[in-house]
Amino acid sequence: MSKLIIEQLSIRTRTSDGLYGVDIPFQDGLNVIHAENTHGKSTCMQSIIFALGLEGSLGPSRKVPLKTALTSQLRTSNGSMAQIIESKIYLQLHNGVNRITIFRSSIEEKAKLVSVFNSSTIEQVLSNRSSASKDYFLRDEGSATRERGFHHFLTGFMNISLPEVMKFNGSECPLYLEAIFSINYVEQTRGWGGILNILPTYLGIKDLSTRIIEHTLGLEVQEYAQKKQALNQKKKDAERKWAIALDNLISIAGSSKGFVSNELDEKIVKNTVVSEKSYLYLLVNDEKSSFQDRINYLKSELELISSRVNSSQVNTEKVNELETQLSKYSNLLSEQEKAISILVSDLDTSENYIDSIELRIHDVKDSLRRYKDLVRLESIGSEEEFRFDFNSCPTCHSDIDDSLLSQAKNNQTKVLGLEDNIKYLEKQKEAFDALLLGEIKNTSLKQARLTEGKSKLAETRTLIRAIKDSLIDSPRAPSRVDIKKELIIESEIDKLETAMNDEHKLKEKLTSALVEWKLASSGLNAIPHSGLSQNDWKKLKALKTSFINNLEQFGYSSNSLSDFEISQTSYKPTLNEIDINAEASASDNIRVIWSYLYSVLTLDHTTKLSTNHLGLLIMDEPRQQEAKNESFTNFISKAANVKDMGKQIIIGTSEKYTDLLEALVGKDTNLQHFESDIIKKLS
Repeated sequence: MSKLIIEQLSIRTRTSDGLYGVDIPFQDGLNVIHAENTHGKSTCMQSIIFALGLEGSLGPSRKVPLKTALTSQLRTSNGSMAQIIESKIYLQLHNGVNRITIFRSSIEEKAKLVSVFNSSTIEQVLSNRSSASKDYFLRDEGSATRERGFHHFLTGFMNISLPEVMKFNGSECPLYLEAIFSINYVEQTRGWGGILNILPTYLGIKDLSTRIIEHTLGLEVQEYAQKKQALNQKKKDAERKWAIALDNLISIAGSSKGFVSNELDEKIVKNTVVSEKSYLYLLVNDEKSSFQDRINYLKSELELISSRVNSSQVNTEKVNELETQLSKYSNLLSEQEKAISILVSDLDTSENYIDSIELRIHDVKDSLRRYKDLVRLESIGSEEEFRFDFNSCPTCHSDIDDSLLSQAKNNQTKVLGLEDNIKYLEKQKEAFDALLLGEIKNTSLKQARLTEGKSKLAETRTLIRAIKDSLIDSPRAPSRVDIKKELIIESEIDKLETAMNDEHKLKEKLTSALVEWKLASSGLNAIPHSGLSQNDWKKLKALKTSFINNLEQFGYSSNSLSDFEISQTSYKPTLNEIDINAEASASDNIRVIWSYLYSVLTLDHTTKLSTNHLGLLIMDEPRQQEAKNESFTNFISKAANVKDMGKQIIIGTSEKYTDLLEALVGKDTNLQHFESDIIKKLS
């Protein structure tokens, strides 16, 4: 079914000779605009494209793409030329549920502005009986992604989504409507040079033709490509996490004068595992010793030192001194633990405060973006009365009163304009940025104090442990050497145990990275090698069959029809893996374009599989290169069948009128025939 149905085109042109214009209604199925050359047929076709803001399909020019008959001067009924003041293009659209009318002006200063009248017909708009319009900007940064961008609105109206595609510079961007519409519109002069002969290459999208056809056919290969890209990114993220954790583990080992075993892979590979045993080791007398073995050895050394007893007498005074010191350091330990607890709590508060400041900065940026969009609309000529929520804070969105004095609420209350609001928000952003910078510095100082406090706490605990050991030790005092050895050994044990605890935490990160990497690898292995799903193969097979059948009916004769294939990379017709444009005559090349575009348009009806085609095909002068009248008649007959499929074809032609009538006999079509200039003076 169609996602975009054109119901009416209306043109109103103010000239030095009065008001000129035309109203052209359209319906489902085949619509034919017939007029002789130079009578304005192509002008009307281009007006449709202009109203939709899709002139970017034809090239990067920012100039109004309308013919001179709508921009500078037009021919009057007596043959003289009237100067144009402004042309207004109205287009009535339907999406199967809702109806809108869009309006765009030919004036250069307003060319980036599109007004949308919801639930309104052109008749209601012209008679001022429509709903209020809403303005959108066009052909500017953000027009496809921002709330006030017209193509962002239009994609929503058509209920379609723009896939992300790769650009030549390695970045990603949406597959813009200007690109997608290249398969829905064939321009009169250059469009008939081949399938998708005119592309907006200035967008810088890689393999643009292929991406357009993939999206239009709704091939799952597009989803597979995106999934593959996402899974590859997950693998890279997992590999980066692994590398960071490994670097940290090497650093931890080095701080204890140790090493990391080669058993732990430097990079994740297929057979990588994370063992439960420790990877940390030391070289002791040129012998390899694990951290745990070293800890066990040092603890046994401590026991030997403690067992040395040189005296059997108790030094009572010494015991009292040790007990006094123990009480002193126990009190100090309690104070240090309380101080660290306060520091941790204070640090958490600071980090939460930083989060709240960043949230406010985000809200201010969002408000700034909205106000700047409104200024942009105003600068390109919007006359919409923009509404502001004066009872809500633009930063935190809390409900506020617009006045401190209730009696002050009257018409004399002065409200900030767009520019003033922007200046106010920019000042707010500067203040929040400064506040954030200051709080980050403050938090860094707190973190440094916490690190220092933990270090002093560890020292106090070491002293308390030493005093307690001395109290329960042999009454005989140990030698200075023993005391020194004891302190050195305890310090080394602390370092090794801390390193092993840190290793345990890092191994959890290594395991997590490995699991993520293997899950991503499994996902990649599940993607078909060709990237094409079973439904994709069905669609391409059906596309080939339909294309060849259409070629036969349209009288193609340059090559054997059995030699045709649909490329699995470009999705275009090929002969012996060569673009058929190079193999066919000029008239047969036109038949190829007819056949292919019609087959793509009707593929969902043929296969009963969904596609992303808009359900609309617009062709200006489809009978090119003197294609035989019989071929054109068969094409017209085929085109008339789309009404039963819920689709729409619009053709502009200067074909001989009697031949056209003969081709349309018995066909349910909407023929708009003009004997003279289409755009005429209105009474």
